[in-house]
Amino acid sequence: MRISTTWNHQLGVDAMLEQQSKLSDTQLKLSSGKKYLSPSENAPAAVSLINLEQNIKENQQFQTNIGAARQRLELQESSLENATNVLQRIRELAVQGMNDSNTVTNRQEIAAEIDELNKQLLGMANTKNANGEYLFAGYKSDTIPFDTTTYAYQGDANQRSIAIGPSRTITDGDAGEAVFGVYSAGTLTPGGIDNAFQAINRLSQDLKANTPNSGSLDDIDRAMVRFETTRASTGARLHALDDQQNLNTDYILANKTTASAIGDLDYADALSKFSLQQTSLQAAQAAFTKVQNLSLFNYIS
Repeated sequence: MRISTTWNHQLGVDAMLEQQSKLSDTQLKLSSGKKYLSPSENAPAAVSLINLEQNIKENQQFQTNIGAARQRLELQESSLENATNVLQRIRELAVQGMNDSNTVTNRQEIAAEIDELNKQLLGMANTKNANGEYLFAGYKSDTIPFDTTTYAYQGDANQRSIAIGPSRTITDGDAGEAVFGVYSAGTLTPGGIDNAFQAINRLSQDLKANTPNSGSLDDIDRAMVRFETTRASTGARLHALDDQQNLNTDYILANKTTASAIGDLDYADALSKFSLQQTSLQAAQAAFTKVQNLSLFNYIS
């Protein structure tokens, strides 16, 4: 077999290019911190990393959903706490107004305070969240829930469900009628009025007319029970959000740990390999230099 000078030269170039390619590959891995620069290096690992990344993104979205649901539920809980306080004050005034020792003027003064408290309660029922959505309007979050004059409900009965885990959803609020009672356009009789605002308004009218009806206390008590029931449900949902958030956090961490073990570079190993590849490249360069000087013509005088 004849070995030409050109062939020797090409072998030297190929050896240097191969070492340079390996060195460049290791440099890129050191810069990126990734064990694999392309899926072809380890196809099963690449598939696993894609799945893990998808799991991480999905659970991060669940965490975002939890944050949004918590904001609405905390605002609802706060609104209901304030509403409960207002309703308790109205009940106190109602009991005071039904005392036979009151004069007409006394009862009118009590009714005036009740009217102001009813406006305050109505404002809480028409609360907006930070995004400008009405809290108690159901799906119709851009519509004011309760008419400020008639107290008629203008929202709907729907509750928005939000995914907070792979197989778990939660409602982030309650419809206005479920909380403040159903509006009635018919004849209103104390003791049988479901809508809190209508019940309070009828109480005020009766006090102004000096004809208070003890049935109004039943209406107020029924509204109070609804508030307490909704607050309990709201608290349970907030607790559920905390539990699910912790589960999601653990799941994200587990996926990130697994992804790191599969795809992150071992810097100690890579730096050792980088040093060896540098030495190999220098050796190939030195050998190429010597091979360049090997020619029969160098020995012909």
